[in-house]
Formats: sequence, structure tokens, C-alpha cells
Amino acid sequence: MKVALIRPPEVNPYWKAKRPSLGISYIASYLKSHAIEATLFDAHYHGWTETQTAERVAHYRPDIIGLSSMTHEISSSHTIASLLRTRLDTVPTVIGGCHITALPKETLIEFPNFTYGIYGEGEATMLSLVQYLGQQSGKEGLAQINGLVYRDTNQVLVNPPCHRFSSEQLTQLSYPDFDQYYHSNKALAGKNDYYVMISSRGCPYQCIFCMQVLGRQVRRRSPESVVDEMEYAIDRYGAHTIYFFDEIFLFNDRTTYDTLELIKKRDLPKRLRWRALTRVNLVDEKLIKSVKEAGCFALEIGIEAGSNEVLKRINKQITTEQTESAVRIIKKAGIAVDANYIFGHPHETVESIKATVNLATKLNTDTIAIGIMTPYPGTRIYEMAQRGEGGYRLLTKDWSKYDKYGGKAMELEGLPITEMEKWQRKGLIYFYLKNFRIVDLIKFIIQYRRTILGLLKK
Repeated sequence: MKVALIRPPEVNPYWKAKRPSLGISYIASYLKSHAIEATLFDAHYHGWTETQTAERVAHYRPDIIGLSSMTHEISSSHTIASLLRTRLDTVPTVIGGCHITALPKETLIEFPNFTYGIYGEGEATMLSLVQYLGQQSGKEGLAQINGLVYRDTNQVLVNPPCHRFSSEQLTQLSYPDFDQYYHSNKALAGKNDYYVMISSRGCPYQCIFCMQVLGRQVRRRSPESVVDEMEYAIDRYGAHTIYFFDEIFLFNDRTTYDTLELIKKRDLPKRLRWRALTRVNLVDEKLIKSVKEAGCFALEIGIEAGSNEVLKRINKQITTEQTESAVRIIKKAGIAVDANYIFGHPHETVESIKATVNLATKLNTDTIAIGIMTPYPGTRIYEMAQRGEGGYRLLTKDWSKYDKYGGKAMELEGLPITEMEKWQRKGLIYFYLKNFRIVDLIKFIIQYRRTILGLLKK
């Protein structure tokens, strides 16, 4: 059996970030560990169009086609599936990822050229489906595959969820298959390229704007397996920078400290640097001192809002006071801080937006990103928007617009989308000018000029 695994093109072509897809790379390595051929077709990474992607996949002539898609990419994935239907009409297409995890039945109903769907963690379900299709069993076999969505006569059926991998199973997983990204040159030489990896799956917090595609139960790999992969990245690909994509990498607990100590014990800070995500309520001086010694050069945090009232409303479980303390501690250690904010919280007003801009300016982090609240399926924000709660008003059912940078999915009563977009621009400019960072503003404009021009065109 030959399996083609596809990541669709970026709907917003102006973003420059170009990193491997952990999702389809883990699926590929899992299938290969069970003697199944799998090839990646990452249109986002390579800059292919939907047509170019379909042509490459058709030339490969797979037995099964798998696609992974976030909400704003789902229509693009269906376009690729439709193009392949005209070339490989008997080859089944399987859609996985965030969108179908949130809307399993609805996705197959809305998009007829997806043959199957997989929701939740996809490795085990995809393997079972490939094995089933390879042996050409009867329909009864499909009903036994947990995590599968499929068509039966005139209805769409959703099987019970597949059990998520345990910590022990995550530890034993093969590393993601990145050879098709990096193996040809043996090095990650590009300025925007990192070796990406995760040490855990899941997040215990319940922010109302987050879908939690990997669940609330946190499952963590052993420190040894994490550090082994870091060394593997250096030895196989010449990695110089690692980006941990965990929803939270730095918990303030024994496992985190054991991982940091092992990184230092193996002298990895002399060979590479790394960055990760954490939460401000987990930060203290002891943790950040150890983080710095282990080679961390940047930490990303979600601050979201400049008002404790708004933070409580979105169930962020942090305060602005904690945020100020955390940023101060991280800066003092000589670690860069990348801060994320959102405009458009429930009952947001211009005054609460100004509070966020003022906090961002006061904190003066190394970088900031300001997104506009998007009602992603599977979130409480989505449910509120559907019911018109929180002052929300949905503007479209076009999934390609469900993007917090440049999308136009939703607005608030008294705060139209154009007003939030205006504050999105003003917030960035104010942040740099108020802190007398003219050179940084110019660098930002130059670095993201294509993005800025694209958003202005929209």
C-alpha cells in the first residue's frame, strides 16, 4: 500500500513561516514503522498551489490519500481531493486534523469528495484504516475502527473516539519523518527554519477560544526521549535551533526540571539553542534560571488581554500582575519574549482594546502578535457566536475566512471587523513608536512587507 499524505497550501499566501508539519510527519513515521510506504506532499512548505499538489500526488499514484487540515484550510483540502477524484477516481481520500475533529459528521456531509474522516489523534486510526483497505474487508470492518468517520448508504457515521496515546506510548513513538524536508541538504540553514518537535500532547487549561485538539489530559514523553531526539536532530539534520511546539513546554514541575537538567548534562547548549511556549502563571526565577542555562533563547506566551476582567471572561486563569512579573523575570534572564494578544473577546470594547495595547506597550516584549478573535469550531467562542452571545455576530460561513490574521469571520455589536482591524494596525505601530523602537518597526515592516501588503489588499 502506498499512502500520500498532504498538507494544503497556506490560504494566506503572505505569511513567511515555513516549517515542517508535525501532524503528517508523525503519521508517515507511524505507518512506516508498520511497513507501509508513505510520502509527504506539503504544499504549504514547498509553496505549491492546489493544482500543483494534485499533479504531484497523481504522479505518485497512491492507494490512499490522506489530508490534514485546519479550519481555514478545509476548503482548500477539499479542492485538492476534488482534483484528485478526476485523476484517481477509485482512490479513497481521508481528511484529518483540527476541523474534522471539531465537526466530524458535518465535515463529511459538507464536503462530498472526502471518502473518510479521522478525528482526534490520527496515527492509530489511520493505520487501522490503511490495513482495512489493504485487505478489502466488508463494511462491518469500518465500524470497528475507532476515531473514524465514514459514509454508509445515505448517511455519515461517526465511530467512538480512538484512545489517545499515553505518556509511555508517546515516548515510544518513532520520531516524525522529516527526511523529505531536510535530508537532501543535511542541514537547517534557512533563517526561518527550525527543527520542530513536541515533548507532550494536551493542555489542562480551558481558554474559551482554544479548541484543544489534543485534549485536556497532558501526556508527556520521558526526559530521555526528548533529549535523545534533540541529539538526533543535530546528528541527522545538522540542527542548530529547535522549536518546541507543545501547547505548554515549560510546566513548573519535576519532569520539566529533569528534562532541563538532562539537556545541560549532555552539553546540548553548546551545540544548539531552543525556544518554546509557556504560561505566565508557571514562571518563577528558579525555573527561568534553569531554562536559560539549558540553552533557551526565546519564550512565547499568550497574554491575550490587558484587563483582568476580560481575562476572567475568557477563562485564561492568569492576571495582568502575573504577566508583568513573568515578563520581568524572563527579560532579566536574557531570554527574548514573544507575546500574543487577541482583539475581539466577549463584550470587547474600544476601551478594553486600549487597555491591551497599553499593557503590550508597557511590557515592551521583543515581539508581539495581535490576532482577531476567530470562532473556531470546537471552542466555546464558536458556540457563543452561533447563539449571538457575548455581543458576537457571525459574518460568514466561508471557512477560509476563519483566520485570526486577515480573516473576517466575526465581529461584535458596536465593534465592527473594520474597527478591530484598524486597532490591530494601530496597536503594532503604537507598541514600537511609544517605546522609541523605530529601527525595530522598520525591520518589522521589511520582514513582513508581503503580509502587510496582503492584509491591506484584503
